[in-house]
Amino acid sequence: MYKVVLADDETLALEGLQTLTDWGELGFEVCGACENGEEALAAIIRSSPDLVITDIRMPGIDGLELIRRVRSLDMEQPVFIVLSGYGEFEYARTAIRYGVRHYLLKPVVDAEWDKVLIDITDELELRLKQKMQQSMLASRLLPLAVARMLEGHWAEPEEEAAEQMDRLDEAATGWTYLHVEGPSSHITELCRELAGPAGAMFIDLPGDQAGLVVESSAEASGLAEQLYAGLTRSGVKGSVSIGPSVRSLRELPVSYREAAGAAARHYFYSDRCGPVDSASEAGGQVNYTLPSAELIEEIIGAVERLHEQKAAEKLRELFSGFKENRTDPGLVQMTGMDIMLRSMELLKEFGGTDDQWIGTLDFFRTEPKSLEDLQVTLETALSTSMNYIRQHKERNSEHPLIRVECFLRDHYSEHLTVKEVAEHFYINPVYLGQAFIKKHGISILEYIHNLRIEAAKKRLIETHDTVRSIVESVGYVHYHHFLREFEKRTALKPVAFREQAQSGQG
Repeated sequence: MYKVVLADDETLALEGLQTLTDWGELGFEVCGACENGEEALAAIIRSSPDLVITDIRMPGIDGLELIRRVRSLDMEQPVFIVLSGYGEFEYARTAIRYGVRHYLLKPVVDAEWDKVLIDITDELELRLKQKMQQSMLASRLLPLAVARMLEGHWAEPEEEAAEQMDRLDEAATGWTYLHVEGPSSHITELCRELAGPAGAMFIDLPGDQAGLVVESSAEASGLAEQLYAGLTRSGVKGSVSIGPSVRSLRELPVSYREAAGAAARHYFYSDRCGPVDSASEAGGQVNYTLPSAELIEEIIGAVERLHEQKAAEKLRELFSGFKENRTDPGLVQMTGMDIMLRSMELLKEFGGTDDQWIGTLDFFRTEPKSLEDLQVTLETALSTSMNYIRQHKERNSEHPLIRVECFLRDHYSEHLTVKEVAEHFYINPVYLGQAFIKKHGISILEYIHNLRIEAAKKRLIETHDTVRSIVESVGYVHYHHFLREFEKRTALKPVAFREQAQSGQG
């Protein structure tokens, strides 16, 4: 029941405030009928009312001073209705500055009075509901119980959590689950940040997923947009999907499953244009037809014959078909893995090993989250295969200069001289040096320096190894020698190059 304090220095007016309305029927308890501002202030401090109705002109502490003093108190602020006679516009303007939104002229018209009380009752009910929700949703007990439900460990929640669920269900029109997928550290921080202001419940789930439970309303889609915008600002690849509304918190697994399903389709078929509503995705049927075997054969054949352009074109054709036909993600995954395995077998024929594919196979084990990511990964894998096959063929070529180049790429980190290289291939050193310059425009030693510096640049960008350890690993004995060659090719010192590269990546 809400509490109301009445204040008016006119006895008849005060009695009228008490009898004009059936306060009990409206859900109010009159906890103070005060004839001046001092009494009203004391009653407000004592009872912390939800509503205060005060005359604006009273001796001592008038209505405006009463409002000012209450506003300065550390308490939950009541709603004020200010009553005044005609010709007191300045008082009204001051009341507005104090945040008073309900200002009535005496004598009060019944219809106007009833409308104001209905508006205030609605306002207090909304405030109470929000307060109750924030209190319950902020507790750890209820989110943990919901998280266990969504993970499939269903059991009737503990008594306290069950009571909280029931009270929230009574006050709410329904619930919607917003599903977020992406790197766990980013999405957890984002969901926690938005949960409080939105009056939502943060659900921490295992793996790269999290969620918010919000009362079903048009605001659910707005909160989903905020989540997606937060991912975009952070440069994080992820998705946000909206589950269907359910009546009870105990039915949230239904909303969760629909949202998670929409997220899977979103990752494979969306152009990352915002949140996906499971309701709009429900009609999107997936296709379970396998792509043509001839197309797969054409891709593998192009790789074997080192036709890079044709391999790329046929792979794009394959993935365009996936997108256009809305091929089931499982079949997309299976087809991608088939291409990967056949590429591995092809590479083994040319002396390759399984170790070369560890990183790519790890990507498949984590279930790629977008059609685009999967296509890029396969493009890279096929390109790597063709480069390896090409190098293998070059190594076995009859032309001695090609064999020399392959040898230098494999042994650049070792101490090499032109004479040693020439002796290895039974070639005259002078002839080798002149022929190499004629083909490449640089000497063998410059070629070795280029290979070493490129390797050093890659290590500086991709690792946190010290510069000195990198210097040694690429084949330099003296640091100053490395430094001279590095600056000649990059115009930067190694540390400055690393910093510039990292800032560019960020």
